[in-house]
Amino acid sequence: MQQKKSIRWLLLLILLTASLNTAAFVRVAQPPTKPAQPAEVTAFDLIIAMNTLRMSYGLPALVEDPIINAVSQSTAKTMAANLMSWHIGNVSGRLAAAGYGGGATVWATENFAVGDLSIDEIMVIWSDASHMIPAVNPAYCNIGAGVARASNGRTYYVLQAAYTSAKSCGEYQSPGSSTDGGAVSQWIVPVKIATPDGEGRVYHVVEAGQSFWAIAVAYKITIRDLEIWNNLSRDSKLQIGQSLFIPGPNTEGYSTPTPVGMIQISTPDPDGKIVHTVQEYQTLTTIAQAYGINIETILALNGFQADWPLQIGQKLVINPGSVTPSPTPRPLTPIEKLTPASDGKYYHIVKINETLSWIAVLYEVKVADLMAWNGLNESSILHPDQKLILHVTPPATETPTPSSATPTMTATVAPSTPTPILLPTQTVIRQDTKAESSSANGSNTTIWAIAIGLLVGGSLLAVFISRKKQ
Repeated sequence: MQQKKSIRWLLLLILLTASLNTAAFVRVAQPPTKPAQPAEVTAFDLIIAMNTLRMSYGLPALVEDPIINAVSQSTAKTMAANLMSWHIGNVSGRLAAAGYGGGATVWATENFAVGDLSIDEIMVIWSDASHMIPAVNPAYCNIGAGVARASNGRTYYVLQAAYTSAKSCGEYQSPGSSTDGGAVSQWIVPVKIATPDGEGRVYHVVEAGQSFWAIAVAYKITIRDLEIWNNLSRDSKLQIGQSLFIPGPNTEGYSTPTPVGMIQISTPDPDGKIVHTVQEYQTLTTIAQAYGINIETILALNGFQADWPLQIGQKLVINPGSVTPSPTPRPLTPIEKLTPASDGKYYHIVKINETLSWIAVLYEVKVADLMAWNGLNESSILHPDQKLILHVTPPATETPTPSSATPTMTATVAPSTPTPILLPTQTVIRQDTKAESSSANGSNTTIWAIAIGLLVGGSLLAVFISRKKQ
C-alpha cells in the first residue's frame, strides 16, 4: 500500500512539473508588447492649439464653424490628392461659395502644413506673422480645420479662420498703434524676445497671460524644447516672473531646424544642367529668387504655366546646360486622368469619406450638375464603390515647346521667410495583424495539445500501475 502511494505521489509531481514548464513556455511564446505609437494630430487638435495660443494673447477663443470645417477638410483632401506644395488660393471665395456668411462679404485666412508632424511642430511652422493672424487678430470669429493623408504617406493639415462684414468679433490694432494721442494699445501683448546674457544664453521671464505655446512660438522652438531644457511639464502652470532657459543654435546638444521653404540649391551635372526638386512650402517665386532667375525662364524651360500648382517632388529644369532641354511634363489633372468605360462614358468611383462637394471640386464641376447627371439630391448618401457618371470631356494634353533662351545664373541665394520647421524622418512598419493572430493561435493550440497529452498519458499510466499492483 505504501509503495502504491509513493508511486502516485511521484506521478503527481511529474504532471505538476510538466504543467508549470508548459505555462512558462506559453508566457515566453507570447509576442512582445508593441510600443505605443504617438497619437496622430486631428483637426480638433489644430483648433484647440490655435485657440490656446489666441487666448494667451488675451483674445476670446474662435468658435468652431461646420461650414469652415467642411471647406478645410475638402481643401486638405484636394491638396493631398494633388501633392500640392502651396495653397489653393481664394479661401474667402471658397468659404462664401459654401454658404459661410449668408451672402455677406467674407474675410478669411488659411494655414497649412505637410509632413508627419506633432502639434508642437505644426505650431512652430505657423509662428510667422502671416500664420499668426488667427491668434492675434481680434476681428476673426470662426475657425475650422481638416486633415488628410496623401498617397506618399505625408499628412496635410489645414486650418481656416474667418469673419464677415456683418459681424466682426473685435477691432484689430497692431502693436504700437495709437488711438488716443500716444497711448499704446494693450489689447495684444506679444512675447518680447529676451537679450542673451554675457555668455550668450537666453532666459525668458514669464509675464502675465503668457502660455507655453506663446513663448515657444515667439522663440521658434517647441513646447517639448521648453520642457526638456527646464525640467517642466506642459501640465504645470507657469508663474509670473518665472525664468525659462531658451535653447538656441549655440546651445550644446541642440540642433537648429531648417527654415520652412529654405531652398537647397541643386548641383549642376557634368553638362551644366540644373534640376530642382520641389519641396513643401516652395513656390515659383521662392525658387526663382533662390537661383537668381526669373519665373518666366522656369515656365519656358518646363512648359509650365504660372497658375498651375506645384507638386511636392516635381522636377523643374533651372538651367538646361549644354544639351537641348527636354521639358518636364506637367502633372495631369483629375479630368485628364479619366479613362472612358466600355460604353464610352466617364465615371468616378466613390471612395470612403468622399462627398458630392469634394468630387465636384476635384473635377471642377458644379455640385448641382453632378447631382443632376446622377439623379441625386442634397439628402442623397454616397456609398463606397458607387459609380457617378461625369458628363465631361478631358482636354487634349498639350506638348509645349520650351524656349531656347539660356538663363543667366548668379551666385545669389535668396531663401524664403526663415520660419523653422521640424520634419522628422520616420520609418512606418506595418504588420499583418491577421497573420500575427493566426501565428499566435497556432502556437497556443500546439502548447495546449502537448499539455493535455501529458495529463491524459500520466493519468492512464497511473491507472495501469495501480491495477497491476492490485
